[in-house]
Amino acid sequence: MFKIRHATEAFARLDQTPEEGIKPLDQALRHLTQRLPAFAAATRAGRADLYPVTAICALRLLHKADAFGLERAALASLSNWLRNAAPLGRRVAVDGGFLVMSPIEEAISRVRSGEDFDFNLTLYRDGHMAFGADWPAEDPEAQAVTDSILDHILPDVTFTIHASRLIAELLAELEEAH
Repeated sequence: MFKIRHATEAFARLDQTPEEGIKPLDQALRHLTQRLPAFAAATRAGRADLYPVTAICALRLLHKADAFGLERAALASLSNWLRNAAPLGRRVAVDGGFLVMSPIEEAISRVRSGEDFDFNLTLYRDGHMAFGADWPAEDPEAQAVTDSILDHILPDVTFTIHASRLIAELLAELEEAH
């Protein structure tokens, strides 16, 4: 479990943030955790909120998207997408059945397996936006059916987060610091 202070320190080292930029970085990260509905602390230690590694990795991606200028509603959507399991997501065996992983959980698993991938926010011609990962589908046949149904919907704009690199760097930094 990590405090926001740990995230601030790791992000500052990774981004080579000058000393005078560390306090504003910490404030920006705390602001993101407070304004994004999907961002709840897992527990507390004294007065400090503690977050699992999944939340800290999600915060890294959200911070980069915020710094890029992604507007508040899109940041909230990204936060929700990262933290909520999709019906077609990767399944892991647990006692009594299977659990579907959230995109951030799956991303961490894939990074630890050495995979490279991006997360994308796509604006389609019909006006809707959707998040997605460009990793290989777990079920290629189901993906082919989905692709054939959605093939006619053309993307106009794509915002890309180089998620695997950002997560891999952060995991290495957190492991080294602790």
